[in-house]
Amino acid sequence: MKHGFRVFWEALKEFWDELFLLMLMNVVTVLLVIPVVTFPPALAGLWGAANLVAKGRAIHWSDYFEGFRRYFWKAWGLALLNILVAVILFTNIRFYTPANVPFDISPSVSQWIQAFFVGMALLWVIVQMYPLALLFEQEDQRLRVALRNAAVLLITNPGFTIVLLLLLLIVAAISTAIPLLWFMVTVALLAVVCNRAVLHLLEPYRERARAEAEGEDETSGEGDPG
Repeated sequence: MKHGFRVFWEALKEFWDELFLLMLMNVVTVLLVIPVVTFPPALAGLWGAANLVAKGRAIHWSDYFEGFRRYFWKAWGLALLNILVAVILFTNIRFYTPANVPFDISPSVSQWIQAFFVGMALLWVIVQMYPLALLFEQEDQRLRVALRNAAVLLITNPGFTIVLLLLLLIVAAISTAIPLLWFMVTVALLAVVCNRAVLHLLEPYRERARAEAEGEDETSGEGDPG
């Protein structure tokens, strides 16, 4: 769990290093909410720039617009999927409210079913911390693979994810109390934190892959004659 605090602190420092340009990108992203059609790819552009920031690299506007262009349809695919899931879960939560159920069912059973869908909604929201950042790291660019990998990261790192979620909720609460923060910095900060978290969580898998590759190289080297 302590890794969650460390990753958040590292993300804050990386965010500070590129504060000026990230602020401008945050403003542009929020303004691109207005045409609607540009909002999901604008988020992809911001997440793409944040991915570089999380790796300690300098960013430029070309990085933002490259993410916007390259992930335009994938960003919209993820957005539409989120809308669909939200509609399904909200409909079921409303449907199984004891006062609304149209057929004869025990109120306690109705409440349990409703609680199940509330839990599913919370899990879905938590999982959304990872898939957009994963798209910039995985070779397989399919959305279902990003969502599957996001679920794996959540299941294998629940304590880390919960700590990070609580920290992001604190940031969101402060920004809601001071709405200007959403316009100026908050979205970009969330992007850097999510990307930094994904890089941290992927590192053990990458170390294992490197170790296996080195082992295979040594084995093949030993087998070479003379």
